[in-house]
Amino acid sequence: MRLPTLLALLLGVAAAPAFAQDQDAQLWISARALAELREGVELQIETNQRFSDDRGGHYESQYVAALAFKIVSGVKLTVGVNRLVGLSDGRVQNTEWRPRQQISFPITTIGRGDLAGRVRFEQRFRSDDDETGHRVRPEVSFVLPLSAELQLKLAHESYFNLNSTGFQNAGHERVRNSATLIRRIAKTVSAEVGYVNQYRFNRNDRDLMEHALTTAISVSF
Repeated sequence: MRLPTLLALLLGVAAAPAFAQDQDAQLWISARALAELREGVELQIETNQRFSDDRGGHYESQYVAALAFKIVSGVKLTVGVNRLVGLSDGRVQNTEWRPRQQISFPITTIGRGDLAGRVRFEQRFRSDDDETGHRVRPEVSFVLPLSAELQLKLAHESYFNLNSTGFQNAGHERVRNSATLIRRIAKTVSAEVGYVNQYRFNRNDRDLMEHALTTAISVSF
């Protein structure tokens, strides 16, 4: 499969459900730190701050801590937890803890790029509900080196809720497609800028399409 064909498929999936929906423009700002604790074991720390023009500005803060274990070449098992704080007009509305388990693996090489997969399981514990939500998030990504310092990453991810609670409905919840440029700016530092198109299937309301400009900085130790 050629790169233009893959890109056309991603854009087609993003545009397909663009009817009878609300729109929201967003900005996501992330910072990551990666540290090798010993051979095959990596500590990952991340924060993600999200802003919206339709949700009163700063609407979400996420903080992630995880350990990644190299199983075999190219295959990693990651376990961790994500703490999410939901905001409205600058006030905390709820908090959520999400333990996560994921496996990432290579699929194949296409031209000069690499196609890879990832499957993430999450358990959701929210401060405003006594139930536990379970979901799975499969993702496929394609990384193409454009130069020695620059890469293009295309990704598609779906969210599937495995049960219904007061804050989620069982079934296919959302589709997320993204295109990201990753540039190494120092030996252990890289910067990213990209676009995320996220479509939420809202059973009790209009569907929502979110357009997010994403920026990130990553540091390795």
